[in-house]
Amino acid sequence: MNPSADWQQLLQLALLGTRHGGGAPVPTLPELPAPPDASREAQVLRSAGALGLLQRAGYQAAAAAEAPPAPAGPETQPTLGPQGQDMLRQLLGGHHAEVLPDYLRELARHGRRVPHRLLVSLLDYAHGRPELRAATSAVLGVRGAWLLGLNAAWAAQYAATTDDDATWDTGTPAQRRDYLLGLLPRDPARARALLAAALPQEPARQQAVLLGTLAARPDGLLAADAALLEPYLASKSRDVRQQAASLLVRVPSNALVARLWPHAAPRLTLKKPLLGAARLEVGLPEAWVPAWQADGIEPKDGRFSGEKAAWLGQLLALLPPARWAAHFGQLPTRLLTLAADGEWAALLLTAWRHALQLHRAADWARAYLVLQLERDDVPPLPADALAELLSPAELAETLLAQLPRQPRLSQPEARWEPLLLNLPGPWPAALTEQALRIIDNTLTVPAAGPRYTFHYRLTQLLRHMQLVVPPGQYARCAEVLNPLREAETALNNPINQLLDTLYFRQQLAATLTEPPGPDS
Repeated sequence: MNPSADWQQLLQLALLGTRHGGGAPVPTLPELPAPPDASREAQVLRSAGALGLLQRAGYQAAAAAEAPPAPAGPETQPTLGPQGQDMLRQLLGGHHAEVLPDYLRELARHGRRVPHRLLVSLLDYAHGRPELRAATSAVLGVRGAWLLGLNAAWAAQYAATTDDDATWDTGTPAQRRDYLLGLLPRDPARARALLAAALPQEPARQQAVLLGTLAARPDGLLAADAALLEPYLASKSRDVRQQAASLLVRVPSNALVARLWPHAAPRLTLKKPLLGAARLEVGLPEAWVPAWQADGIEPKDGRFSGEKAAWLGQLLALLPPARWAAHFGQLPTRLLTLAADGEWAALLLTAWRHALQLHRAADWARAYLVLQLERDDVPPLPADALAELLSPAELAETLLAQLPRQPRLSQPEARWEPLLLNLPGPWPAALTEQALRIIDNTLTVPAAGPRYTFHYRLTQLLRHMQLVVPPGQYARCAEVLNPLREAETALNNPINQLLDTLYFRQQLAATLTEPPGPDS
């Protein structure tokens, strides 16, 4: 019996009417059974009277049979100070919510935690937002971890970040994947054993997902991973075969690269004639060899144009690009330029673009980025791949070297614009200065077309700068942007948002070193 819940159910029945209550049962009291011939209306009135008497008599529920949970242990980290607590409350209330993930990460980096009074608000806010899980779990402290165990909904979201083996046995596919991702850096042998036991019973789609967790290990794949991966080259599933091949070629001194290289090396030659420029020549395979499929080469691949080109393209995409630099004795910049200048540019650039991402070849990524910024005919690397392979400082340095002397948004879009709009932070002061020059030049220097054609892209740039420009550069942004309000009033709102966010982030940064405040 729960008088409070029963009363709410009675009110609903009374409002809807007993004929329209959806057949919901009428709450009854065990000590006051309804007569067997009583109408539904009579039961409602009888129960309402009984519950009303219970409330007036001061009814108290029976004591819980289960023992209360043990109290949380003492905290080991300092909490936020009063100003930080107030600003975190604003973030959880939706004010500048886009800043919250970075702020939580900064809290963890400074060894601070969320105060007890805001733990429930944070856990409620982060629930259903898996992108906040890692940042949230790092600042919960002892009391927050204790609270997770008292709420099933919260615990389910954070289960994969714990060492509970039950997550692997009974968790959802996403939780089991995350469990492996957490286990691999700590105990790769155990993670490999769990995979070896579970994969044969999994459907093909889940096999590919679980195998893919091996690629996320921070120190790369291990030689011992080869024995686990080799059998899946013969899988009936194309996705599983390709996943296994893409992992095997990254295993140190693996046999797959040794098998593939003799097929690839004769197909690509560097010609250096006495007269004329050097060039890369390509020899396509003459016919399909069924045995190739067991080495990760499929009969068809939509990334490449032409059947024979697809066979060779897959082969090149699997091999480490460093092999070609060593084979030809050329730097990545030279080989990529030769590829872009030749008749096989589409094939070679597509294959090497995938290979450098697969093997995380930072030197090839830098060379490719310079090439894509210089030439309109080079397909660009995805922004997320660049962010994974190169640091923000490297990306900023490359972009700054490629910007024109008087940068401005143009029509058609310049090659450097997408990179600028996706460049992660924190930006160096030189890049912020160039972004401000781009905005100023676009708005004040006469152009062939009307300024409103650039409003959308200027708004994108201003919004991106909210999160990547360091808050210490607020004063310089205000100095440049405030006079531009009169040049283009339509941009007043995004300019205000940028300056307001930078000022708020400046205040947030100060809370990271503020003396701790009370927990409750």
